[in-house]
Amino acid sequence: MSLKNIFSNLPSYPHYKMNVFSGTNNLKEIKDVLNYKTQDDKYIKYYEDKISKTIKSKYIYTFASGRMGFYTILKAINIQKDDEVIIPSFTCVVVPNAILYSGAKPIYCDIKKDDFNIDVSKIEKLITPKTKVLCAQHTFGQMCDIISIKKLAKKYNFLIIEDCAGALGAKLDKQYAGTIGDFGYFSTDRTKVVNTGLGGIVSVNNKKYVKNFYKIYTDIPFLSNSLSKKISKTFIFNILTMNPYLYWLGKFINALLSKLKIMAYLLDEQFTKIEQIKNYPYPARLSGILAKIGISQFKLLNENLKTRKNNANFYNNILKIYSKEYMQSDTNIFLRYSLLVKNRDYWEKKFSSKIDLSIWFKTIASGRDNKFGEINYKVNSNKVSEYVCDHIFNLPTHNQIRADKLKSLLIELKQSADIITEDKIL
Repeated sequence: MSLKNIFSNLPSYPHYKMNVFSGTNNLKEIKDVLNYKTQDDKYIKYYEDKISKTIKSKYIYTFASGRMGFYTILKAINIQKDDEVIIPSFTCVVVPNAILYSGAKPIYCDIKKDDFNIDVSKIEKLITPKTKVLCAQHTFGQMCDIISIKKLAKKYNFLIIEDCAGALGAKLDKQYAGTIGDFGYFSTDRTKVVNTGLGGIVSVNNKKYVKNFYKIYTDIPFLSNSLSKKISKTFIFNILTMNPYLYWLGKFINALLSKLKIMAYLLDEQFTKIEQIKNYPYPARLSGILAKIGISQFKLLNENLKTRKNNANFYNNILKIYSKEYMQSDTNIFLRYSLLVKNRDYWEKKFSSKIDLSIWFKTIASGRDNKFGEINYKVNSNKVSEYVCDHIFNLPTHNQIRADKLKSLLIELKQSADIITEDKIL
């Protein structure tokens, strides 16, 4: 965090300002963290059991981050140097990074404009004898066409890893996202469906790999006690400083604490080699103190998902992007309600008086703004993804969002003719 960034977050006048962070947590969880006395594995077991029962998956494992879970999956399937992993070219940079850490090569597939998920019609031409895995990302909590992907996997004999970083709770015909492919992984950081500060989950669905995954998992270390405590303190600071009633001041405090290195995050977005990560083990397992938060979060999951869908419906009733049938479908939980606009910078600034949007994804690998060749991406190779990166506009849906406060802005956006609606609307 540079001084320039700190000054860009100087306090404004006191007012209710919303943001995308830490929207699902409560004061009881702060109390749980403060009262936590020991690195007690019982909370990890309770947490994993709760996840298992919730998404109906027998083999659940927790990690310090979703990306670490993804990397461990790749190691468990014995991925080899120069093996190829197909991923959507509209994702977070930690996804191709994890593939590079494993020695494999990310291969980018373009996406669709209607739901921002991988374009299944473009997958087949990317398949080669080196293709070992396809990453089925459920973007913004909207499930991709996993059934068609499964047919391709059977035809060409590759594995499916579901990227459910933002899709916890989405389901297709009563089967949860993350349990349909051979593996699924989730993120539980402060921007996701549930927030444990930092964290990740893996569901192993292909019984062929259960033993090997468990063998690798048992050798993975926990984060150090000191780092775990620092992460838990960061969790508390984030809940307090990101509260909409305090955010006008809290954003500056948060930036200042980050500059002073009082806050702890896993910052490996710019690394393309695992050896570059020095400050913590990669991968690492989730600590008990964060698992305790997770138990609380999963107890409130249904209420959380209901709130998100209600907020998404509020947006959609004004903007008219998605069909009524799609809004009611269980295949999406709307981590963010997303659309395309012509003048994104203008509207982001316009909305900034009410909400800090932190829009996803403004580049094909969010977190990286240049030197895309380092992650094996060739600029201009995926036209739809690059177009979407320039025009994507999304609104958060968590339970600290008061969608009614955005009503006048939403109406203005709808009336502006800036919404891009040329393509099929779901």
